[in-house]
Amino acid sequence: MDDVLRQAEALLRFSGEVENRMVESGLGGVNGVIERYIQLRQALDRLSQRELDWAKGEVDRLIATLTGVAEQLEQLRAIKLAIVDQR
Repeated sequence: MDDVLRQAEALLRFSGEVENRMVESGLGGVNGVIERYIQLRQALDRLSQRELDWAKGEVDRLIATLTGVAEQLEQLRAIKLAIVDQR
């Protein structure tokens, strides 16, 4: 029975320490974490998969465009170096 009490007390101390760390971190303890989780879920629920897919597509297109520009700049740099080296 003493072991059970010691284990329960250790868990309570740990639980209190976790609560304190969350409060010190500005999360408002366990309740604050739960409230933030709910807020995050509500915010994410407002984003549709279609919107996320659209944004991802836009980013992919931009990356492709910038990659093309980078390749063209690299070619231009190579041409310039070839011309400058011939002088």
